[in-house]
Amino acid sequence: MRQTCLLAGVAALFAGMAAADSLTYHNDRFDVHGRLPVAVTAEPPPANGDGRNFRSTRNSGRISIYGAYNHMSSLADYRADLAATFRREGEVTYETGGADWFVLSGREAGRIFYLRVVLGTSCSGDPVLGHWRIDYAPGDRPVYDPMLGELSKSLRVGSC
Repeated sequence: MRQTCLLAGVAALFAGMAAADSLTYHNDRFDVHGRLPVAVTAEPPPANGDGRNFRSTRNSGRISIYGAYNHMSSLADYRADLAATFRREGEVTYETGGADWFVLSGREAGRIFYLRVVLGTSCSGDPVLGHWRIDYAPGDRPVYDPMLGELSKSLRVGSC
């Protein structure tokens, strides 16, 4: 019993530390939200309100969280279109996905990119594609690679 309480306390401590090491951004237009590292500065919002870009205050990292209405015939078609674009401009070195999400990662313009896209429904009932994208210089891999999965999996569409 004592070990269980101790383990629960340690788990709670680490969960609190993880939450304290990130911020959450929410886009009202598309009801898209996701987590970011604490050490970022928001760039000015775009006029159309699609999302927001953030820059690291410590290194080369740039993160974007944004939404778009789903006008594609399928998520697989959208994934194929994005992958083809990345392959024309760079290379895709990792690709995976499920029924309502996918990830593309690779190199573009000498930088590493990681993009997660989630298909969901906004509070107004519209089909929306949520995007969480990061890019960074190869020298910053030790900083970003360990946190990519956890932060990108925080991407959600709809909070109703």
